[in-house]
Amino acid sequence: MKTLIYLHGFNSSPQSLKAQLTQRYFDHNSDIKLHIPALPPAPLEAIAVVQQLVEQQGRENLLGFVGSSLGGFYSLYLQHFYASADFTPKVALINPALRPYELLLDYVGENQNLYTGERYYVEPSHMQDLESLIVDPQTYRSTIYLLTQTGDEVLDFKQAVESLRGAKMWIGFQGSHAFDEYQQVLPSILKYMQAKPLNAPL
Repeated sequence: MKTLIYLHGFNSSPQSLKAQLTQRYFDHNSDIKLHIPALPPAPLEAIAVVQQLVEQQGRENLLGFVGSSLGGFYSLYLQHFYASADFTPKVALINPALRPYELLLDYVGENQNLYTGERYYVEPSHMQDLESLIVDPQTYRSTIYLLTQTGDEVLDFKQAVESLRGAKMWIGFQGSHAFDEYQQVLPSILKYMQAKPLNAPL
């Protein structure tokens, strides 16, 4: 069975609305197994959690990643990590944070998870860890689907549109960082993931 991994954003969890909507939609409309791991606040630990999940499910079964906000940044790194001459994982990026090492500077210190209530610290060193995960988003643009809304109050949507030029895009007017009416784009994400994979970088 093919495996798809949903990566939630900063200060979020598998219990977020988008994560749960994605889980229910894929469970009821596909034979793809969707996994939504809980990602630790520390970037390198979050990547390690996903890598362990991929190994448990089998690399040969990996279809790709759906990443929201910070999860979108992680998705691009993991796409490069698992890309080979024979296969490149697909990614769907939902209002992705492509420069989280700048965005999260305001959160250095103690924080509380909105869903679990857990208190945790964002360390200054996490910004350097995030920078170590930077990849060129143009390398595999033929296997990227960007979904963004112009009303995102956290991120400038134009940043993702410019960085990912040449990728498949869905740009919605207005909206928010949470991605309003997200359920309406789920069919297109499923269709994208089910389409015949493209192997070679452009």
